[in-house]
Formats: sequence, C-alpha cells, structure tokens
Amino acid sequence: MVKQSRSNLQEHMRMIFFVCCFFITIGTCPPLYGQASLPPDSSLWALQLQDVIVTAQYAPTDSRNAVHDVITIREEVIEQRGATNLEQLLQQEANIRIRQDMVLGSSMSLLGIDGQNVKIMVDGVPVIGRQDGNIDLSQLNLNNIERVEIVEGPMSVSYGTDALGGVINLITKKSQLDRYDLNLTSQVEARGENRYAAAFGARLTDDIILRINGGYDVFGGFSENDSLRSVLWNPKEQWFADAYLGYRLDDKRKLFYTGSFFDEEVQNLGNIRRPQFKPYAFDDFYLTRRVNHSLAYEGQVGTHYYLQATTGYNQFRRYKRTLRNNFEENEQLEVPGMQDTARFSGAMLRATFASQYADSPLNFQVGVDLRYDDATGQRIQDSLSSREGFSQIGDYAAFGSLRYQPWEALTAEAGLRYAYNTRYEAPLVPSFHLKYRLNEQWALRGSYSQGFRSPDLKELFFEFIDINHFILGNPNLRAERSDNLQLGLFYEQRGDEWRLKGKIKGFYNDIRDKIELFEYIETDEGIAPAIDTSTLRFAYFNQAVYKTQGINFSLSYSTPRLELSANASTIGYYNPASEDLPELDAFTYAMEYSGSATYRWLKAGLSASLFVRVNDRQVNFFPTTDAEGNTIAGQRIQDGFTMADFTLTKSFWKERIDLTLGARNLLDARRANIQGAASGGAHSGGTGSAPVSPGRNVFVRMMVDLGW
Repeated sequence: MVKQSRSNLQEHMRMIFFVCCFFITIGTCPPLYGQASLPPDSSLWALQLQDVIVTAQYAPTDSRNAVHDVITIREEVIEQRGATNLEQLLQQEANIRIRQDMVLGSSMSLLGIDGQNVKIMVDGVPVIGRQDGNIDLSQLNLNNIERVEIVEGPMSVSYGTDALGGVINLITKKSQLDRYDLNLTSQVEARGENRYAAAFGARLTDDIILRINGGYDVFGGFSENDSLRSVLWNPKEQWFADAYLGYRLDDKRKLFYTGSFFDEEVQNLGNIRRPQFKPYAFDDFYLTRRVNHSLAYEGQVGTHYYLQATTGYNQFRRYKRTLRNNFEENEQLEVPGMQDTARFSGAMLRATFASQYADSPLNFQVGVDLRYDDATGQRIQDSLSSREGFSQIGDYAAFGSLRYQPWEALTAEAGLRYAYNTRYEAPLVPSFHLKYRLNEQWALRGSYSQGFRSPDLKELFFEFIDINHFILGNPNLRAERSDNLQLGLFYEQRGDEWRLKGKIKGFYNDIRDKIELFEYIETDEGIAPAIDTSTLRFAYFNQAVYKTQGINFSLSYSTPRLELSANASTIGYYNPASEDLPELDAFTYAMEYSGSATYRWLKAGLSASLFVRVNDRQVNFFPTTDAEGNTIAGQRIQDGFTMADFTLTKSFWKERIDLTLGARNLLDARRANIQGAASGGAHSGGTGSAPVSPGRNVFVRMMVDLGW
C-alpha cells in the first residue's frame, strides 16, 4: 500500500512536470493569431483584458500589478457556465471541492482546507449563518454579481478570523450603461428546477444610480427510486431580492448602500409509518432567512491617499418545524418540543487608509476591522451568558502593511494584525508577500502568512439533540492557528486581441488545533473523541495537526473568438496515523484536472462552451485499533468522479436576447463510493457513498435586456 501511494505521487509529479514544460514552451512561442483584424464586436472583448481587482488591494488594481495572486471569474464566465448560485459556479473551479449535505446544503474546501476557514463576502461584507461550520453556497445567488474574486491562502492580516484558508469576494454590479435598464431571466431545468429573475437599473441623475434585483427559484426534489417521500435531494423554494443605491460625490469618490433579502424553505419528508393502520409520517421543514445591509465609501483623499470604509449589519435566521402528517385524518399537527429557532446577527465596521505615491518606493495601508456577533436560540447553551439561549463574541482589530518597491521589478509587502477577542487571546498575525518581475511576461510571487480563527458560537455552545441528531458544542475549544507558504511562477502576455496566461504554484498549510466534528465518548474527565466510530454522538474537538500541500498548474488562452483553459492540481493531505505508524507516508495525494473551451461565432451571435472537471480518488488514513487493542491504520477511500457541462448560446435582436441550451453533468455522476469507513459527519448521503449531483440535467435559459 505504501509503495503504491509513493508510486502514484511520483506519477502525478511527472505528469505535472511534463505538462508544465510543454505549456511553458508554448508560452514562449509567438501568438497563434498574431495581430489579425477582427470584427468591431471584438473591441468590447478588449475591455475584459483590464482585470481590475479590489480584494486585498490598497486600491482598485490591475491584476498584473498585484502582489497577491487573485483569481477572477467574470460575469461572462458565470453566464457561460449557466450558474445561478455560487455552488454551481465553483463546481468547475480549480483547487475547490464541493460537498453536499441534504439538510445543511453545499459546502466547500479550498486547497484542502474546509470552508469554515474560508471567508465568503459580498462587496467586502462577511456572509454569516454557518451550518456545520460552512456557508451554504446554494443560498448565494449570482443574478446581480459582476465578478467573483478568490484569494488562496491565509488572509487573516486583512480580513481576520475565518480567512485562515482564503477569501471569496462576490462583487455586485454597480454601473449603469443606459439611462434605464430592465433585464429578465427565465431558466427551466429538466430535473424540476425553475428560476425567474428580474433586474431594473436607472441612472436617476448623472451622479445617482439605482439598481433593484429579485427572483424566485423552486426545486421539486429528486429521487433515484421514484419515491415521493424518500428523496435524496430535498424539495426547496428560494426567494431573493437586493438593492443598490450609489451616489458619485465627484470623479474620484462615491458613496453607496446595498441591501439584500433571502428566504428559503427546504422540505425533508419522512417515511410513512404504519402504512396499513392509521399511517403517519414526521415531516421536517427547514426555513432560512438572510437580511443584509451595508453602507460604503471609497475614493481618493487629496492627491495621494485612498480611503475605503464599510459598515454592515447581517441577520441570519434558521427555523425548524416538525409536523406529524396523519394521512387517514388528512391533518398536520406540530410536534411539541421539536421546533427550533436560531438567530445569528453580526455588525461590522472596516476601514482602510492607504497611500498612493507613484514616485515613492514606499507606500502604506492602515486599517481597523471591528466585528460583533451574537446568537440566540434554545440550542445555544452558553453557561457564561447573562441570559439563557444567548451568546456573543467580539473581535476588534487594527492592521497595517508596508509596500516597498525599490525598483520597478521588485515589490515587497509586509503586514501585521493585532486583535482583541472577547473570548480568546488573539496573537499578532504577520504576513509577508514578495513579487519579482523577471521580464515583461514572467513574474515570481512568494508569500508567508500566519492565520488565526477563533471558534464560532455554534462550535462553542451548540446543543442539537433529537431523534436524528446528537451534536454538542465544546466550550473548551482552542483557537486555530496556521502557517502558510506559497511560491509561484506566473506568465502573462497580451496583444491587442489575445491573451496568454499561465502559472505553476506550490503551497503548504500547517494548521494547529483545527476544529472538527468527531464522534465522542464520555469519560471521567468529560467528553473525548472516540476511536471506535459507532457512538453516533458528535462534538467539536481540536485536531492536533492538520496539513495540506500541493502544486497547481494552470494555463489559459483568450481571443474574441476563442477561450481555452486547463488546470491540474495535486493536493496532499496529512496522515495523522503516520505518527504512530511510520511505515505510512506522511501525505496522501489526490489529483484534480479541469478545463474549459468556448468558441464564439461573432457574426452569427452564437457561442458554445464546454467545462470538464475530473476529481481523482481521495485516500485518507486514521489511527484505530484492532480486536486485540493494537493501534492500526484505518483507511477511507472516496472514489473519484468526473463532471462535464455544456452550453450553447444564441443572441437575437441586436444582442438584447440571449437563448441558452445547456446540459449539466453530462456523464451522470451521482455518488462517490466510499470504502473503509462511513461517509462520516452528522449528516451524510448514506453509508458507503457521498452525494455528488442529482444526475444529468438539461436546462433552457432566456435573458432579455431592455435598456433604453
């Protein structure tokens, strides 16, 4: 087994090495299309080359000049993928793995680090309401999103707790090209999901812009055995709306308000009991409501300074209602003691002040990041709280960084964050980033960053015990801390009508006291993790050591007509069993491959896109005991699977109407088999497998642009 693991790693590394050599050779060759002339429509495409990013920047910055490696997913790509929410969009993204839970929704991991360590934001405002430590990605709609920015690796200096693994920032649309704009979207899917959305924008004056967006999404559920009740993918309904009001103070300063509303109901219908005599069933209804508000200012102060300030308030409510459905009497009764309401709210203020001296090698940024969160609900059991069912935590920080550019080719940035946490002693968190431009096309980026995450209120004080669950918080949890190293070689060359980009990047993450959900047993000293995983009782504990490391390669080529991209990654997961069993490798590796191709017939207004993602099998070892009590290596193997999506879009009426025919999951991947261990966690898709997708699905989407 050990020899096989090592040989697989060597094979993966050789494959990546040869692929990198091949594409580096291509990158040094002349462009395929040279300077050939194209139709006037291509001028719009040229604007897309100006990738301006805002996440982790002193001010809006061209991606080529950024010290950080920021991955951007443009609005055009979102439409090409036919994605309606963040889960669907990230399914095809490199270094990200999506996991499904039938009750808690979809979650993710980034570079092998779970989603509780990835901060998700909308216009820089953190999204709250984590279920099982993760944000349900299917609840974040993309109807009003201009682009998505992803930063891999710790961003705790800039964004604090929860950013230990990276950040994902959704940037909403704020511009208004026409005086008035009305966009209508309708999407119908074969598996029973229908989506309807509308967006209205108006330039009220030369300086005031208003945008309103809303929609409805309904999914009837999906069952592999044609059962109306025993469905694997539960029925759900979603309502969403958001608004933007922007005021341009002058050419260099603006003030804007954003607000959003989201409402979801998920039905979990129980099996029929006593089908022959007074049949009944327990039906669960999970209701989620999100309300967000933010007010932001950004712009220049004087000639050489840039100020950004955002204040926000978020509210997340989670309701659970259980009804006894009596079929003979045709009545539904609420079950006493099985109802629950949990409310989480958060208030934040973040402000940064940065210098912008073009003629000085030294610039700086200073900022404050103030965060207050509270939780209310009968399942919040905080013994230190002043009242029952209530808990709170505050995190108040000041941070700063210096950016030094002694000459044009070299940029160095060092940052430091000091925080006061009301429950944990937060350490000083440093970071160091370096960028060295070898020439106009090649650049090196390297970084060392520390991360810090305090346990959230759910991990500390949650108590969820009913007929199907037994989950406890742990007030004795320690805060997570991490070290991250990254080193990458980047290539980018642009022409008037083409762009070639590539990179090869290695990373290493070392997280101490990582918080995980484990089965547990009761001891004289309290609760402790169970080696024999048969208790079906779960609690949060600190995992002493958690490490990931790997290499990522990517290449993309773009013209107005053609877009090609290819990604290959190998991610290694640390084996804690190797500490007691030295014959095991310290890391096991899993490969990921992804690629996409888009071709546009410009004169015909037609485009076709194909997206493919291959997930290799993932092997994990863990210490366990045999019948004699000897420590042995347990093994968990999750099979790989492949996802492939295709879209075909035709434009009509001077590109005001887009009709898209798409197919998701062409290869009909539904489950990933698991060997050696159950799927684990408090929720799962069934023993021996993990849910991947409801299966192959075809959809039709119409988008109408009525601007005037």
